[in-house]
Amino acid sequence: MARFKAFDLVTLGVITVGGIYMGTQFFGPLVIDQLKKDGNLRSDIDIPEFDDEKEKSPWSEDLRSQLVKIHEQELQQKALQEAASDSLQGPSKA
Repeated sequence: MARFKAFDLVTLGVITVGGIYMGTQFFGPLVIDQLKKDGNLRSDIDIPEFDDEKEKSPWSEDLRSQLVKIHEQELQQKALQEAASDSLQGPSKA
């Protein structure tokens, strides 16, 4: 039975270490970008900036501007669909 408990502890340890590593990889760029925007990023510490291909590049583009563009496109598509459905229905009686 001690072998099962050791296996459980090793499994829990691997999952914990993996979760911490993946969390820092995911949230690191977001935190760095926000610190840069706020002006609170320390200049005495060198922070490497890599993209997915491990080439030098900014961490990410402005996510908010991308989301605004997507939202505007969705609104335009919805307006076109409503206009098309209104034209198919013909004049409405009010």
